[in-house]
Parts: sequence; C-alpha cells; structure tokens
Amino acid sequence: MVLNTLAVGAAVTPTVLETYFSHYLNRKPLREKPTAHLSYHEGLQLVRRFLHYASLHTVDDLQDFTAQWVPVPHWVMVEEVTIPALNITRSAQLVQEQLGHRGIDKVGGKLWWQWRRDEAPLKAEWIEMRKDHQERQRTGDKGQRVMLYVHGGA
Repeated sequence: MVLNTLAVGAAVTPTVLETYFSHYLNRKPLREKPTAHLSYHEGLQLVRRFLHYASLHTVDDLQDFTAQWVPVPHWVMVEEVTIPALNITRSAQLVQEQLGHRGIDKVGGKLWWQWRRDEAPLKAEWIEMRKDHQERQRTGDKGQRVMLYVHGGA
C-alpha cells in the first residue's frame, strides 16, 4: 500500500464526511464538549484516522511521506541558514545544565544532541511574513520575537 498525499486523502475523506454528518446529527450530546465546534471535531477525527493509517506503514514510509516538499506561499519569506558548530555545542551545554544528571539520563545521555549523520550540517529556516520582513527592513528593526520549532518525528 503506497503512502502519498492521494492515498492519505482517500483514506481520510470518509472520516471527514462521517464526522460532518455525525456532528450535526448528534449535536445535543456534543454541546458541553470541546468537539462542539465542527473544526475541532473534524481535526481530532482526522488526527486519529491518520495515526491509525500511519500505524499500518513502516517508519521509512512515514519519513518519505513527511519529507515531501510543500510550497511556501508567496506572502511568506523563508531564509535557510546553517547553524555553526560552536552554537550547537553551546546550546547543548545550556540544555544539559537545565536538565541536570537525571534529565540527561532520561533523554539518552550527554551526546543525544549529536545524533546526526557524520559531517551533516544542522540546517534551520527563518520564516517570516513577507510584509513584516519588509516593514522591519524599512524601519531597521531587528525584531524581538522568535519561535523555535523542533521537529520530533521519526
């Protein structure tokens, strides 16, 4: 069984339709639950269905599926950067200080952060709304908000 966008879409379409109809047919019992909102109800059901569908595939299949290129909308600016080794080492020291000995043991030891292919650079992306980037460039503002997203997939 192939794992691609079309296959996943075909697998979850019945869930979307079923949830839509059951949501409105069973509206009274849902009134006091988070699933009272259709978008939340469908999102929850889709995640459940995808997890079930994914459990029937290998880790390699899932990695191939999630590694598919997704185009960036024209209103978003993306800048790819390589994190210098010195920053990686310093970050690891700071995380280890925060975790302490017990925390380090729970995450797999002091070298857990080095689990990359040999000589593989650590890449990151700065992602910003294009209009915000242009405004910052115009005013000379360096910006004050950063969100760090660390992907934790297989």
